Amino acid sequence: MTADADTAKPERHVRTARSGAARRRAGGKEHGIALLMVLACISVLLPFTAAFSYTTRVDWQAAINLRDEISARNLTRGGMRLSLLLFELQRMVFNQKQFRQMLGTWDITQVAPYLMSAFGSKDGHEAISGLVGLDNSTFKELAIDHGGFEIRVEAESGKLNVNCLASAGQGKDNSQARTVETLEAMLMPTLYDPLFDEEKSDGQRYTRADVIKAIVDYIDEDNKAWDMVKLASSSTQERYRYTEIFDPYQPRNARLDSVEELHLVQGVDDDLMTAIAADLTVYGGCKVNLNFASADQIALVLRHSVTAEDKWKTEGENFLLKTLPLARYVVDTRTMSLFSDMKAFKEFVEKPDKFMNPLAALGGGGSAAQALNRANLPRIPEGMTIRENSEEDKSSGEQLGGLSDIATIAPERVYRIEIIAEVGAVKKRLTAVYDMQFVRSEGAKGTGAWLYLRED
Repeated sequence: MTADADTAKPERHVRTARSGAARRRAGGKEHGIALLMVLACISVLLPFTAAFSYTTRVDWQAAINLRDEISARNLTRGGMRLSLLLFELQRMVFNQKQFRQMLGTWDITQVAPYLMSAFGSKDGHEAISGLVGLDNSTFKELAIDHGGFEIRVEAESGKLNVNCLASAGQGKDNSQARTVETLEAMLMPTLYDPLFDEEKSDGQRYTRADVIKAIVDYIDEDNKAWDMVKLASSSTQERYRYTEIFDPYQPRNARLDSVEELHLVQGVDDDLMTAIAADLTVYGGCKVNLNFASADQIALVLRHSVTAEDKWKTEGENFLLKTLPLARYVVDTRTMSLFSDMKAFKEFVEKPDKFMNPLAALGGGGSAAQALNRANLPRIPEGMTIRENSEEDKSSGEQLGGLSDIATIAPERVYRIEIIAEVGAVKKRLTAVYDMQFVRSEGAKGTGAWLYLRED
């Protein structure tokens, strides 16, 4: 090899510069890979983020509902305590002789919605201020800020006591037969026909008479079947399938503790109870309290105590055409003015046209007839003469019934309250029964106690 070859420098490989277009193509590939990596991360994180967001919203709403549920429950319990003020108002004011002499006969069922509205809603103070004629600011601060509640008060003596079916009465005061007649009158409207035309869950159809007979046999003290014609127990034995079902039980054959127990009676289902349960009770006596009784009960009282001259008004179809309209007119009129005694009731029934219906004032202005037309009120029915006390028919020697045999007018003793509280999307209902004359054996001495409590 020559010296020139040994001293020659090696050749250098120099990369030629790329053009601008080539550089852009290479950079685009790198950016595409980065975008794919970002999309992959997002696709992985998105389900976790959505699940976390959904869980958070659910937990947040559950916490709100729990808060509102606690608030609604506290409102119902507070309304229950607040209703004690109504009972004390009835005891210490409305039941006092001086108050009745000055302002007539009143009951808390007439004023409870107005008085309690001041506490149950923000605008409730307007109703009570209009009632008593005071400035709104006096009651404005009583209302609660969050949520609201409503208190309804009912007199139990105005309902039909099914426990009166437990035993037959004596003489004219046969509460068992009268209760059966009232049940028949309650179920008479054709509106209830579908309840008896359709098959029940056991595949059977039950007529009105079948249902009433089953109710009587479930409650009465004997094991004899009830005779719907004689309105008394027959000589045949009761035959029901209470012991043949999957969960067998025996008929009560005694007084019920609650109306809900009627669900156990053969032929009585939820639909029937929805229709009549509101008019039934297991509290109070068997005599009809004319200040709170239903129109059906008052109609039966009129038929029992009517005189011979007007007896035709209570017989056959005239019972529906004359007696029931008069009974309904009594119920409508006493809304604003209760009867002070039997004499007042007797005078009203005999001459209803002599007493102005307070609802006639709804028409406002003009003559009384125009006011009645504007208020769309029914015509004043024809009166009938009735006896206040029973007496003996001198010609036949038969004992003729009177009002005092089966009816009474007395201050209410047992009340049912229903409190409905609503906070946000949560609604709570509390139902309770209070006896004003129950003697307490525990706690603070005195009278008045809760007999029943249910929360829904």
